[in-house]
Amino acid sequence: MSLNIPLPAGLGDYAWLETLVQREEIDQTIPLYIEADDGIEVVAVSLLCEDDLRMIYRAPNGWQLLTEYELSEDPIIHVDDLLDAVVAFVGTDARVVQKLAQELGEKLEEHWKMGFVPYSQSGKGDKFEELRQDCNCSGIDDPSIERVPGMSEIEESAEFRCHNCMSLYGIEYQGRRIDLDEVFSAEWLFTNSTPDDIVEIGAEDSFLVYSDGRPIDKTERVIGAMTSYGGDTSSSFARYIPENHQGLLYIRDDDAAGYVTWEELDGIQVLRQLYVRDHYRRRGIAEELIQTWCQEYCEDGVYYIDEPNDKSRSLFSKLGHIDGDGEYEAIELYPIRGVGNSLDGSQTLPQ
Repeated sequence: MSLNIPLPAGLGDYAWLETLVQREEIDQTIPLYIEADDGIEVVAVSLLCEDDLRMIYRAPNGWQLLTEYELSEDPIIHVDDLLDAVVAFVGTDARVVQKLAQELGEKLEEHWKMGFVPYSQSGKGDKFEELRQDCNCSGIDDPSIERVPGMSEIEESAEFRCHNCMSLYGIEYQGRRIDLDEVFSAEWLFTNSTPDDIVEIGAEDSFLVYSDGRPIDKTERVIGAMTSYGGDTSSSFARYIPENHQGLLYIRDDDAAGYVTWEELDGIQVLRQLYVRDHYRRRGIAEELIQTWCQEYCEDGVYYIDEPNDKSRSLFSKLGHIDGDGEYEAIELYPIRGVGNSLDGSQTLPQ
């Protein structure tokens, strides 16, 4: 290994991470770890060393260097604590680091049979699709539907999913089951609820609902449900964290058709997620969401796109925001962050 650092004989621990960050040549560590009864067990760590990014992981035969990549631009670093650091890479570095992170996730799945999302996605959409093709569940009242913890970051949220194929059919709100069709209706959204703001877009049948994330109300529930629904079949979905994210919910024909979320991170605007429901696609909704967001909230004319995929890159290029001469400039961004996994009853700690 080209980096001269102390390496544990087995998996790493918290004290080892503390030793690493004290070294002069290491600017930041981003660990992947398993939560154990007596602490943590580190299985991989990304090291930011001046102009280099180095990723190491624990294989059965010892610690291995996955990559040593020379950065072309300074990353954006945000640290809450040793286990919850985020390093965001921009421009050409974003695409390279995204591929390297996926390679790291594949190595950990190969050696330890454990996925660390979002490093590891391994055909998530295909797995769900196969399960659903063989399942006969039909709605929220089907006997196969069970209450499970919500997939969003909304505290104490709950969802109703088929226990066989994990299809999402509804959410829990004030102790009641609410079917997704009802959740996505404007009637439910505005019943006994007042959104933070309404953004008019010059159309009789369409408008936007603004959310600042706090307090949690129906707008946030709708965005959270839509994130769970879309994230079931896509590996490119960002977590929705209302306390950190603002959002615009697109209403057309009295129905929630899509949304965009964003976050201000150390003085820059970062688009976190853009989503349009299947039967509302190819109607210009994604373009209208982005254009309205830019006009209303992107004051500097420059913003960052979190983990764009090929489809979203095509959209932003079409608008002239990527490699174009449009009024706004979009810069690709890919963050890697510390991730911890908990063991379930069927798993054992890697040795």
